[in-house]
Amino acid sequence: MKKQIKYYVAGCHLLLFSSLSTAAEFVCDDNIDTTTQNTKESQILWQQTLTYLSGVKEILTKSHGCDVGPLAVIQTNDGSGDIARDCVTDYQDVQEVIKHLKQVLANPDAAKACFDTQKNYDDFPLYTASEKIKSTYDVAGWLDRPTLTEFYSKTSGDMQEAGLTLAKAFWPIVTQSHMPDYLETDITANALPELWAAVGWLPLYADGDKAHNERFRGGYAYADVMSPWGLLRIKSIDGESVGAEIGMTIQLQDTFYPYHFHHPQEFYLPLTAPECGTENLFFAAHADSTLFEHSSEDNSFIIDADKATDLPAWFIQKSPNGNNFTYFERNTVHAFNAAKRCGETPSALVSVWGRTTSRNNDQTTLVCEVIEQQGGSRNAEPHSRFRCTPTQWEY
Repeated sequence: MKKQIKYYVAGCHLLLFSSLSTAAEFVCDDNIDTTTQNTKESQILWQQTLTYLSGVKEILTKSHGCDVGPLAVIQTNDGSGDIARDCVTDYQDVQEVIKHLKQVLANPDAAKACFDTQKNYDDFPLYTASEKIKSTYDVAGWLDRPTLTEFYSKTSGDMQEAGLTLAKAFWPIVTQSHMPDYLETDITANALPELWAAVGWLPLYADGDKAHNERFRGGYAYADVMSPWGLLRIKSIDGESVGAEIGMTIQLQDTFYPYHFHHPQEFYLPLTAPECGTENLFFAAHADSTLFEHSSEDNSFIIDADKATDLPAWFIQKSPNGNNFTYFERNTVHAFNAAKRCGETPSALVSVWGRTTSRNNDQTTLVCEVIEQQGGSRNAEPHSRFRCTPTQWEY
């Protein structure tokens, strides 16, 4: 059964920043399948979805360096060698996400009308990591999604090796996660195993070569809990478009997510701590940064980082207790380097992830192109030479 649903809740008074709402009207996306909502497995998944969203609300609102919410890294190097930070709740898009999360959590019965387990979802394939996870966790077994193991078995080379490693080690990797000490709500796989096992995972870059590096293409996946494509698909609340896209990401060790940018704003909270102190690094700078070589002929710019001097100054560590909740404004160029860890057990950079304006403009992630190699065994290194061509977004 697929139809647009409107759900009204009367008599609920919600204090959302300075506004008082006496009723919440939820409009769901058109393709919600409600036929599985009353099963035992669906109820488990729904409750863990609500807990995840509650944890994200806490991340965005609990004071941590600001009167409300976290003091976020917005640039790892502002061009003068300093890290730039800002209070994320000063941004209107973040305020709207917080407001909509509060409305969902205050009106769970209404919001549930927009919840879809995606058991019968056919817009694009969604995956569970492995058959072992499906046999271990009830909801994942009930959903019976295809597996990343099956998907990557049909590929080859470095991408296959990385993908199969990620699928096999997925559960030991995600259960290495932990929340920052200042937060109370645990939304890691340790606390919400059915959600992390059953949410639909997407190997985003496996089918395209725009990310350059085959090991990265096999070693990266993300999942949507709430979004126009996730488990909870709310089009609007009280007539306001709901732009929240909230989920999680995983990036296997010894992979580089190349320099890239996009129109929607984005935030990350790392859940895995570096073991050696040298892995799990990230970079962020605004597109007009003096770190880049800007063309006088077009809007493009060159990223040409010196391995010995620039990279240590550009990249900083991602760690749950490293005060590096990150917020990327539109066209912020960013990259993630999940280097090798000290031990033999596979590891990865696991993060809570979100976009704030998933219904605005173009959602495409634009990856900067490698134009010259400067050594290294992979196709795209942090110190390779890249050309980025910003799109003139329609705001």
